[in-house]
Amino acid sequence: MNKRNLKQLTVLFALIGIIIMIHLMTPKIIAFQQRMNLEKARIQTLEKINEIKNIETTDRAYLEVKFICQAPLQTEENWTHHEESCEEAALLQAITYEENNEITPEEADEIIKDMISWQNDNFGEHKDLYADDMKRFITEYYNLEDEEVIITPNATVNDIKKAVLDGHPVIVPITGEILKNPYYPYPGYHMLTVIGFTEDKIITNDNGTRKGKDFSYDISVFEKAFKDAGGDIITLSLSKNSPPLQP
Repeated sequence: MNKRNLKQLTVLFALIGIIIMIHLMTPKIIAFQQRMNLEKARIQTLEKINEIKNIETTDRAYLEVKFICQAPLQTEENWTHHEESCEEAALLQAITYEENNEITPEEADEIIKDMISWQNDNFGEHKDLYADDMKRFITEYYNLEDEEVIITPNATVNDIKKAVLDGHPVIVPITGEILKNPYYPYPGYHMLTVIGFTEDKIITNDNGTRKGKDFSYDISVFEKAFKDAGGDIITLSLSKNSPPLQP
């Protein structure tokens, strides 16, 4: 092989290497850009809330709901144990707010484990909970009256907004592959807590990721995701509910 052919071959291999590298890096670059865009949107949404505090409006509202990750200790071992604990964490966020309680990650971890044990004893397994089973779980586990746990079947975004304006976080099922949170890798059934909204965003405590506090989604995308998951939302109406941080 002469020097010219060797040089051409070297350039060809270099180009192939560059193409392979670009192919491997492109999904990571896209995912990074998606995360940056979502973080920017989250900050912009919270800025809107902060801008209009002390001004009454029905266009924006926000509840100061303590964020509880479904793996409260956020260790690798804890995530392994709580991979399917989204319903429990969503509920715990809502009821902690309604009762105006403080809770540590360690306490949350123990409560979620106890919730799972209750389901194993009463449902025979720890499974995805849809509205009716979720209501039974909440009322029996916390010894609540039937009217204190409200299912809104086939709900709309306006139903969610009304609940928040009334001072209640909303427990909402969603389909992961539609919502496309880059921090939440699971595509199927998921449950989170809605804590606010603006004109174009739904604000959540998305307990499926450690980065889920005040996580905002486009209303149209969020609506599609929760309709696909059944469309039934749950709110609690307890005697000790806190007033919303209403702009």
